[in-house]
Amino acid sequence: MSLKTTLSSPVVQILARILLPILFILALVLRVSLYHIQTSDYNFFVSQWYDYIQTHNGFAALRYEFANYNVPYLYLIAILTYLPIPKLIALKSLSVAFDLVLGLFTYLIIGLKYPRSYAAIIGALVVLFAPTIFINSAAWGQCDAIYTAFCLGSLYFLLKDRPAWACVFFGLALAFKLQAIFFAPIFLIVLLRKKMALQHLVLIPAIFLLLLLPSFIAGRDIGSLLSIYSDQITTGGVGGGVTTTFNGGGSGGGGDRQGPPPNNGGVFGGQNNGGQRPFNGNGNQGGGPNNGGQRAFNGGGGRPNGGGPRGGMNGDNFSFSTLTYNAASFYQWLPNNLPGFWKWVGIALAGLSVGGVSLLVWKSQQPLTKAILLKVVFTFALLIPFFLPEMHERYFYLADVLSIIYAFYFPRYFYVPVIMQASSLIAYAPYMLNQHVISLSYASCGVLLLSIIVIADLVVTLYPNIRRKTAERELVAETPTAEFSDAVLNHVKQ
Repeated sequence: MSLKTTLSSPVVQILARILLPILFILALVLRVSLYHIQTSDYNFFVSQWYDYIQTHNGFAALRYEFANYNVPYLYLIAILTYLPIPKLIALKSLSVAFDLVLGLFTYLIIGLKYPRSYAAIIGALVVLFAPTIFINSAAWGQCDAIYTAFCLGSLYFLLKDRPAWACVFFGLALAFKLQAIFFAPIFLIVLLRKKMALQHLVLIPAIFLLLLLPSFIAGRDIGSLLSIYSDQITTGGVGGGVTTTFNGGGSGGGGDRQGPPPNNGGVFGGQNNGGQRPFNGNGNQGGGPNNGGQRAFNGGGGRPNGGGPRGGMNGDNFSFSTLTYNAASFYQWLPNNLPGFWKWVGIALAGLSVGGVSLLVWKSQQPLTKAILLKVVFTFALLIPFFLPEMHERYFYLADVLSIIYAFYFPRYFYVPVIMQASSLIAYAPYMLNQHVISLSYASCGVLLLSIIVIADLVVTLYPNIRRKTAERELVAETPTAEFSDAVLNHVKQ
């Protein structure tokens, strides 16, 4: 019995009408119950960005460089500063609101497979109750739901064969977070298969630049706006309190940009050349030891590009390799203090994986169906962060969501989101629990296993003759030869 048939039965429909609204309310209650948690990411970054904007006249603060996130997210924080809502509630509600947008696009995508069925609503609820989703927004206070929701919007319009809108939504996703690049190769696939005109791609940078415009109008230099993501790459995606400059007297040194007046960026007072709080050259606040609780500020003396290790709510690091920030990547299997060229090995492997999958799709004679598009997007969301260096544990967030949609499209793979959630939760544990629950290498094994399963499924879908030829070979192997058959027949006749 198919999933659609099962969900269409009268009993299931009656239960759905009763339970689904209750479950939706419970998903919200669950999130609100986690609002009280304050992580170091919240205390040292997002909370201080809010304070900075609020104390520098709201939107007028956007002329200054005080955060390492791209400015569209800061616009949303600026709006929150005008609302009569407590800071903690406002910031976490922003992320939770995009959890709902994430659920909406999940509903729309699954609805393409199961129209007029409760499957789409159930799929959206599964996303809302997925541990890494509600932990990310309600407990951690992170905003990965924003770019992922827009990536799902882009996927939805690709599945609907509306490439212009797909590019618009991807432009929005990329404007909020660089991690949207895990989704980007699907446009190469669509172009190779001539399902999109090249001019549609112009919409992506157009939307990206349009969202930089308010900050530029407020007075921020266009060069600094365009270098936000390149700065994130050079610092491994860490750092970024209310500053871009620390007065380094030690091995690391500070950045090369100055904070705003009256004290060059010091919100808490005192001259500190752009830093919110004075740091010395070893990344130590006020001369005391820095255990990394503020993650890696530029200034040396700790993990790459900063003072103190990144990881754990109190700054403890649980990755064996310096080339991963608790992510379930292949670097978890490698020893610490690797030579620098290993970073390029990961980049090369990521590029080769994208090129290999693209070649498989391009050479296939199968039409570019919704199923193939979804499988390709999920494959990229697994492989790219698995191979790229300096990935954070949260960078499989897009894969977390896609794994659920994948299981609804292909119910025989119901176990895929279970393994994906388990792997991501193992990676989340060091930061959220500040302890090493299970070796992160096991999380990497989970992602590798899923990658093999999904790639194998994609290859068989693209090249169905492989399965057919395999079945024929098995049949031949199990069938007696003509000579053997004749011998048996003669023996029977005798």
